Amino acid sequence: MDELLNHSNRGAEPFGLETSRLDRARSLDALHELELVTGSAAPGRETQWLKDVREALATLEAALGTQQMNASNTESAFSDIEQDAPRLARRVVQLRDQYGNLSEAVRELRIVVDAAAPESLDVADLRRHLEQLGTELRYLRGREADLIYEAYTVDLGVGD
Repeated sequence: MDELLNHSNRGAEPFGLETSRLDRARSLDALHELELVTGSAAPGRETQWLKDVREALATLEAALGTQQMNASNTESAFSDIEQDAPRLARRVVQLRDQYGNLSEAVRELRIVVDAAAPESLDVADLRRHLEQLGTELRYLRGREADLIYEAYTVDLGVGD
């Protein structure tokens, strides 16, 4: 997608688009770290495993919070799209809402994980919940990529 955006008809990349790219990279990196630690062995090392999961989940929560805050900024790519492509405004609102819901789900799970005792932890169940969050984040990233691509590129066949 990055190459496509750099070849758009708008010339230099808007500030909000670069921020969006960095935010998406940060949240994906945090998700990858969370998947790495949750995929490690837990039996016999539940205390360390839970500590690692808590840290990775807090990092993902912070990354999503920053991403959500930046997406609400008046200089964000989303705000640019709302202003420059009003036909896409409804999708921007939906994505902001969905990212907000995902952030809230991560926050709620972090609260549960923070309160969990290592000896009573259902590792498989927690992994399943984290996998669902990862699936939702990937889904939203794809929708966001489609929206940005549509907003920042043109149909070269129009007007030929």
